[in-house]
Amino acid sequence: MIEVNTVTGKFVRVSCRDCGNEQVIFERACTKISCNICGATLTQPAGGKAKLVSAAVVEILE
Repeated sequence: MIEVNTVTGKFVRVSCRDCGNEQVIFERACTKISCNICGATLTQPAGGKAKLVSAAVVEILE
């Protein structure tokens, strides 16, 4: 029997605190995520859920 892994993370719409740009990220990102417009660091990896650095959660997507 083949075991199938399920994804436990969700996608989240965040807003950059510097420029106000909104973008969708994975809440368990394992790399640094930068804003597509101004280049500010939005998240840092934290060994589980990504730590929001310069972003605010707008919406949790299902």
